[in-house]
Amino acid sequence: MGLIYPDKCVLCGETLPLDAGKAMVCAACAGEVRQKYRCAETVRIDDADGAAAPLYYTGKVSGAMQRLKFHHKQHYADWFAAQTLPLLTERLDRWQPDLITYMPIGPLRWYQRGYNQAELIARKIAEPLGLPCRAALDKRLFSRRQSRQQGLAARQKNVEHAFLPAKGVDLGGLSVVLVDDIITTGSSAASAVKILRQMGAARVYVLASTLARQKR
Repeated sequence: MGLIYPDKCVLCGETLPLDAGKAMVCAACAGEVRQKYRCAETVRIDDADGAAAPLYYTGKVSGAMQRLKFHHKQHYADWFAAQTLPLLTERLDRWQPDLITYMPIGPLRWYQRGYNQAELIARKIAEPLGLPCRAALDKRLFSRRQSRQQGLAARQKNVEHAFLPAKGVDLGGLSVVLVDDIITTGSSAASAVKILRQMGAARVYVLASTLARQKR
């Protein structure tokens, strides 16, 4: 196979057949995605003008996202972007995006990982639509990891002051799409939306590759 697409299924790790072409998942996992992992619910983020996610963050999908984030499987971003792009395409007339941006990660996380998975996905989404993609937000240096916060209240408090406007970015009057990898409670996205609005964005939409099901 070529350098862009792996020869193993993104979701289960099984070797793909030689005639798989550009497919990144095997036939069995493709069927599971349609039957088990498609997000069928309305996504809501406080203060956002709209939000959407194509997949539930569970099972094989969550495993693949973890490998993208923590095990240097950067090419997995191609698959997650391919799942997410159609949601934006079908909303172009309503959202009319001027800019694609993405959730930032902290300097320490960048140093450890060497990349921002949300940025990788965002750039793959923006490119085929001819939309600009750039950082609009920075994350404060000593922000605590959101994944370690238990419960909605703790997550909301943790991200109250987690984000800063990126220097030299003017969002005045723009329609901005914020790309994220996972929406859990939506607290991080809501905090980021608030800052983007303070930077002058006329409309802010959130587009995440996965949505965590809330415990009931």
